[in-house]
Amino acid sequence: MRFWMDKILEDEMQKPIPTTPPKPRVLIERTMMDSYMEEELPFKTSPELLEEYIFSDGRIRTGKLLEDLDALAGAIAYKHIDNGDPEAAPVTIVTASVDRLDLFLLEAGIENYKLSGHVTYVGNSSMEIFIKAEIETEDERSKPKRPQGPENLGILNKNTILATRFTMVAIDSATKKPVKINPLVTTSPAEERLFEIAEINKKRKKRYAEISLDRQPPTPEERLAVHDVYLKYSQYSGGSKEDAFASSQSQEESQELPSHLVWMRNTNLESNFLMQPQDRNIHNNIFGGYLMRRAFELAYADAALFMKSTSPYLLSMDEVIFRKPVHVGTLLNLRSSITLCEGYPHRSVQVRVVAEVVDIEKSTRETTNVFHFTLRTDDEKLKLRQTLPRTYGETILWLDAKRRRKYGVHARDTMMRETEFNI
Repeated sequence: MRFWMDKILEDEMQKPIPTTPPKPRVLIERTMMDSYMEEELPFKTSPELLEEYIFSDGRIRTGKLLEDLDALAGAIAYKHIDNGDPEAAPVTIVTASVDRLDLFLLEAGIENYKLSGHVTYVGNSSMEIFIKAEIETEDERSKPKRPQGPENLGILNKNTILATRFTMVAIDSATKKPVKINPLVTTSPAEERLFEIAEINKKRKKRYAEISLDRQPPTPEERLAVHDVYLKYSQYSGGSKEDAFASSQSQEESQELPSHLVWMRNTNLESNFLMQPQDRNIHNNIFGGYLMRRAFELAYADAALFMKSTSPYLLSMDEVIFRKPVHVGTLLNLRSSITLCEGYPHRSVQVRVVAEVVDIEKSTRETTNVFHFTLRTDDEKLKLRQTLPRTYGETILWLDAKRRRKYGVHARDTMMRETEFNI
């Protein structure tokens, strides 16, 4: 598969990086339709393409789709900032965050997919991009394509597989400073509504960040929950002298952990990857989509081992912020843990994955991303164990996972309502 991004990036690479201060960038008004792009993934009719995406159990690899979504978001961003000036200084587009991803059609099967998206909001140097993947029916494939794009942008329907929003930022390729980009104008009530939704999402993200457990202590209700967890775990033997010292009971008095419970620390999983040039962009950094794929595949492996089943599938991915670039030649260390599972009859788990980049020669480590995935199984025969935190730090992760699950359900319902989801 070859995205339009290939051609856009080829043009961008041919622009020389100026040695003197560039002239002010010419800005032109752009519409949502101006940045609209779509790409077909004909899994059903192309055995060669299917071979690249097929998972071990016959499903489409979700991690590969995450890479494609990131590539498409980059292409849309470059298309929006283009001002038609061949002498304009080169601009670098970076993925700042993936605001949220929700899967709606969980059993899509081997069908022909279509990815599409466009810019919905523009700030000074940043832009929000809405992308969806949907099943392309035979009737749709046979219809002639409208050169100006679809009539209804940002609308979800019964064939929608997933929907997500990316925040992309434009920076000067020479100075690495933010670049002012083309403004966005709306041309219809529907586009105005999409712009308003993007503004609401921006305020919602800011509000959630302000009350996060990294900035604010747990609420009074959450503190009671923390104490309940303490009373629960303190009656069980943790298997170490430190745990015995923190408990009000001796090791002889402590009970063995029941089979329906599991310590959070015992769900940890880790993987390491050397960053290779095949996965880099034109700026010698690793694609954000590659990092998402690796993180999800570790989360899937963790959930599968926890469930003792290959049946889990991705339900959602919370906001991902790309804090640091990952360079070719560094080591990517990924660590995952099941931070929340309420046990049978519940069938979903929250998986947290921390990505650190290790400079091999300097022996330094930096956190580049923290991922939060929700995975679920529909196998009613499975009786999932309940995860139990042991330390205060683990309890905070447990509280954060409970918050994310609550906010996630609300965000999912809001997206379906705001995008006129039609089943």
